[in-house]
Amino acid sequence: MSEARDIAVVGTGAIGLAVACELLDRGLRVTVVGPRGGDHRGQASRAAGAMLSTFSEIEPGHDPARVTVETGERLAAHEMYPGWLDRLGIGQQARQGTWVLAPAGRRPWLDPIAAAATAAGHPAELHDPGDIPGLAAPRESAAALWLPTEASIDSRVLLDALAAAVTRHPHADWRDTTATAAEAGGVRCADGSTVTAAQVVLAAGAMIPALLPEAGRPLGVPPVLAGRGASLLLDVPQVPVEHVVRTPNAAFACGIHLVPRAGGGLYLGGTNRLTLSPDPERRATAGELAALVGDATALLDHRLSGAEVTGTRLGLRPHTIDHLPLIGPTGDPRVLLATATYRCGVLLAPRIAALIADEVTAPGTLDGHPYRALRPMPAPGADAVTGDAAADLIDHLLQGGGHLPPQAQAELAAFLPAALNAMLAGPGGSPALRRLWGAAPVPEVLPSLLSLAARKQVAQ
Repeated sequence: MSEARDIAVVGTGAIGLAVACELLDRGLRVTVVGPRGGDHRGQASRAAGAMLSTFSEIEPGHDPARVTVETGERLAAHEMYPGWLDRLGIGQQARQGTWVLAPAGRRPWLDPIAAAATAAGHPAELHDPGDIPGLAAPRESAAALWLPTEASIDSRVLLDALAAAVTRHPHADWRDTTATAAEAGGVRCADGSTVTAAQVVLAAGAMIPALLPEAGRPLGVPPVLAGRGASLLLDVPQVPVEHVVRTPNAAFACGIHLVPRAGGGLYLGGTNRLTLSPDPERRATAGELAALVGDATALLDHRLSGAEVTGTRLGLRPHTIDHLPLIGPTGDPRVLLATATYRCGVLLAPRIAALIADEVTAPGTLDGHPYRALRPMPAPGADAVTGDAAADLIDHLLQGGGHLPPQAQAELAAFLPAALNAMLAGPGGSPALRRLWGAAPVPEVLPSLLSLAARKQVAQ
């Protein structure tokens, strides 16, 4: 046993360390539980490109109410970021500017991004694709959008600065081990120790369900899903881009993106594969990396095929069925959540840290917040999800910039939802598909449904 602490924070990614720093700055005694060094396998923060995407994650099909909520929170984080980085001693490390390159046929995908930026008073400039410095964009690319106020940060630099801030604080205690279980009152650790604390903040992402009895259902914790994001670190002098270059979101993933890294080299990311069995020990697969390289060479710059690979990453992005974060108290106010940020964890870290600290110091602060952990979260109907996601499903099937004639694409877009609904809800529907859909009623599960249907057909 150890001395009782005010707060135990489980998780050493960007959000966990940001929460710990904020609580320490407010005078609380904090124990952080999680690895300090090593590979941090599966951790979303270490594997992230760390684009600070205030606007460029917006998609044409997003519900306007959701866009309003998410953009408001991202703008709040955006405003906090310069001062936050200054306090961490890395104020000069953020790299300003993002280019959003629309592939052929995707010109309208830029409109909601530009509209949100303009409405918030941020510039959004439309350009020809050839205007992107350092990039040999495909000739068939539709257009490019320049967002000068979006930025990026090298996640390694950020996490090192956060770790240093926690380590040097006199009221901090860091347990360099893995949490194995959490409950009201404390945390059990893999090294056999126990951390006793008045409150526990769970910021361990996709690993949180494994820490709680019955995956947290007795506490009202909704399902926390995981998306596998594979990435590559490249040495490619022939592609001298100096700003983030990305495509709009497509095929259930963030757009394929290049991010310049501190000290040289490029980060290439853009995959997202739903997994119901998140395993931090699993590395990126050949198929994930092949899809990444194929999309990058087809949609961004053909010269990327000649890049030297200097490293690979695999992160597990936590998300919910409504794709909004989980922040604040569970059914037991001694257990709080700070997770499910999906692709925006690095951007939202200072904002979420402040929200958690507000709730800890003034309980009830988050009672009306749209990200509150105990909000209603009804599962969407299969017809709504399959219909809205038809275009992404076609993108997933085509891969790497492939095209169908417009009439064929329209026919497939109409057929796929009907076929999936029949498999899920029709009289001859598949129990296996229904179980998979019941576990993850989100658009990201559709590729897995197709794969499962194919495997069952082969087995028959």
